[in-house]
Amino acid sequence: MSRTEAEPGAAERPARLPIAPADQTWLHMDRPNNLMHVHSLMWFGEQEPSWEAIVDLVQRQVVDRFPVFSRRPVEERGRWFWEVSPDFDMTDHLTRTVLAGAPTAQSLRDYIGARFSDPFETDRPLWSMEVISGVTGLADGPRTVVFSRFHHALADGIRLVQLLLSLCETTEDGALPPTVGREGGRGLLAAGADAVRHGVTDAWDVARGFGASALSVPISAARLGPVALEHGWDLLVHPGHLIDALSSFTSEENASANTVAEVTRILAAGRSVRTSWTGTPGAAKQVAWTTGLDLGRVRRAGREYDGTVNDVLLAVISRAFTRYLQEKTAPVDEIHWLVPVSLSPLDADLPEELGNHFSLIFLPMPLGVRDPRQLIGQISERMTRIKQSAEPVVTFGIQWVLAESPTVVATALTDLFANKAVGVLTNVPGPRIPMTFAGAPVAGMIGWAPCSGDEPMSVSIFSYDNQVTIAIAADAALVPEPDRIAALITEEFEAFLPR
Repeated sequence: MSRTEAEPGAAERPARLPIAPADQTWLHMDRPNNLMHVHSLMWFGEQEPSWEAIVDLVQRQVVDRFPVFSRRPVEERGRWFWEVSPDFDMTDHLTRTVLAGAPTAQSLRDYIGARFSDPFETDRPLWSMEVISGVTGLADGPRTVVFSRFHHALADGIRLVQLLLSLCETTEDGALPPTVGREGGRGLLAAGADAVRHGVTDAWDVARGFGASALSVPISAARLGPVALEHGWDLLVHPGHLIDALSSFTSEENASANTVAEVTRILAAGRSVRTSWTGTPGAAKQVAWTTGLDLGRVRRAGREYDGTVNDVLLAVISRAFTRYLQEKTAPVDEIHWLVPVSLSPLDADLPEELGNHFSLIFLPMPLGVRDPRQLIGQISERMTRIKQSAEPVVTFGIQWVLAESPTVVATALTDLFANKAVGVLTNVPGPRIPMTFAGAPVAGMIGWAPCSGDEPMSVSIFSYDNQVTIAIAADAALVPEPDRIAALITEEFEAFLPR
């Protein structure tokens, strides 16, 4: 039966809704080797949700609430719309799956990796949820998991996480962190206003900084002698080092200086540094994850080394990638990530149209630094400069340009931007206490953001019930052992963080 007819309020909704430019962009960015799909996995303990309860929950809280889940994208005279799917049936999108053979954790990972390259049928709504039962190896005994796929055109990753969390229930207050995103999710206009408000003070700070650098250069050169030539060549080969030098003369809180520095760094950066995973991704993907990392230990390490939870987790990932590349005899000093930043709070009410409302920052991650305090200090300083800049505002503007550009131009610009990074890194703080889904306690969850251009992988961090899960999705040819990266993350977590 078509559920659209029974949808509450469907009669008052138009048959077609325009697709916003920011959402439309993602429809044109699908490529066979990198589809614009957001994936998630939720698993349960001994008590498992019934099929009937899941169907009822998804019907009420997903399909009935958000029209886009019963609509398909259509194009007419160059304009795009979400159109009611005439033969929509939720059973085409919410399905039960039985894995071939013994459904172990490895076969589940293989199955999920294979699904990363499955495109949606464009004549149907662009989403699916699969209930997979009897999976062993996730914990003691068989487990049920819910694997979801959503096209990025429906919504950004933060809103899709919020959607999935809205399906869960808890009896306690304060389950969700207050906000996710830049400056507590105050929004794009607030971020822009901050940059303008501090303009005069920051301009003076910049002037003093540049003046100090101009005076110090000839003096330093005279003292250095032949070494000056080597340093000058380094600045020509690595213009980002010049940005670092100039930034050192201004305060970390200088929004204007930080904006100039961070945006210049993005524009000056070339393609992602060549290493063992350099190449053109194929269609085949693999996934891996590590679970049960104690969030309390992360907090204690943050207090000991004067960093945030995010700084500590990034440091653990940095050490893991350092070892991984050393094993591949391809060490480098730094890799760059694209990091999505929500422009609205995680706990804000979800709009009926969902949609994309996020920006990106360009995060340089140092590698090869073993000292915990030094590594966390470097990461913290870089994150502070980014947070105290209007970089998310600028990159949101770039996304707007992409949305308004012809597909050929948008594709070329996307490749130029994406290929400066090794991939996408996300960190979403989830519920602090246990929650239930369709009446069953949730044991854990994780999500994966899509990659674009020649990016070979994404890394996702998700915290739930004082535990952290870190997941990797990677190109099967360029990064053939994502499970090794996951194992190294676990090893570095144990070695790095005090008990």
